[in-house]
Formats: sequence, structure tokens, C-alpha cells
Amino acid sequence: MSTLPFPFLTALPAPYALRLQRDDDEAFAAALYSSTRDDLRQMPAPPAMIEQLIAMQRRMQSHGYRQAFPHAAYLVLQHGDTPIGRLVIERRDALLRLVDIAIVPAARGQGAGGAVLRGLQALADAEQLQIHLGVNRNNPGARKLYLQLGFRVQAQDEVQEQLVWSAP
Repeated sequence: MSTLPFPFLTALPAPYALRLQRDDDEAFAAALYSSTRDDLRQMPAPPAMIEQLIAMQRRMQSHGYRQAFPHAAYLVLQHGDTPIGRLVIERRDALLRLVDIAIVPAARGQGAGGAVLRGLQALADAEQLQIHLGVNRNNPGARKLYLQLGFRVQAQDEVQEQLVWSAP
């Protein structure tokens, strides 16, 4: 197994762990992305067409991330041996960008996201980094967690808020 680009992430509290995403994680990654797109499932279209649209959106997101964040690390969050989420992070100079975090619906609200974010904050504190992330305005649960953990709104538009965290 390759080593994590951010070794501190191996110190997540049990039962959580992060590892590099592998080629055999493709089915999990596709199902995870699909689980985040209830917005598209509300469209008045045949289910097969909606699934094709979700697959296309996922390919576009992946391409966009690889273009905008070429040095990002793609990690799988596990609960024990079970994959429950994905994390995409990139470090540039004194900035740690949380490009994406997604957790399967059954594991949301149980502490996994908070554990990962506190791990990122520990790294940022130790290495004098700022953490930047964007949160969709239609995701009040994630927004609430970020604000509880000390992130503050830096900018916003109709769709997203850009949040920042710095060590106190």
C-alpha cells in the first residue's frame, strides 16, 4: 500500500481510517457520488436517463477536479474495513484545500466527518496552514458542522459559500 501524502491522517480515532483511493474503489466511488445527487433524481425524467445524467456529472466532476487540483490526494474513508466516504485534498504552500468530502447516507451524522475535519485542523495547526473549502448552500448539515468546528464564511454566491479555517 502506498503511504498517505498526509501521514497525520492515519491517526484518526477508531474505527475510522483513511487510505489512498485505488482502482478497485471505482464502483464504491460511483455509488457514493450517486448517493449525493438526490437533486437530479427529482427531475421529471425516466430513471435510466437520470442515471446516465448522474454518471455524466460524475465524469465531469472528476475531470474538473483533476484539471483544477492536479496534485490532489484522493482518499477513501473507512469505518473498520468498510468504505464510507471519500476525501479529496490538495496542499499548495500555506493552504490546505478540502476539494471534496462525501460520506454515504447511512454513515452521515455519526462523527466520521467531524473526525476527518479535526484531523485536517490538527495538520493545519501543526504546519501553520489555512484550510479552505466550499459548501453548497443546500447542504445545511455540512455547513453547520463546519461552523461548529470554527470555519468562517469568506465569500458566498447563490450556490456556495467559501469557508476558511485558521488555527487560533
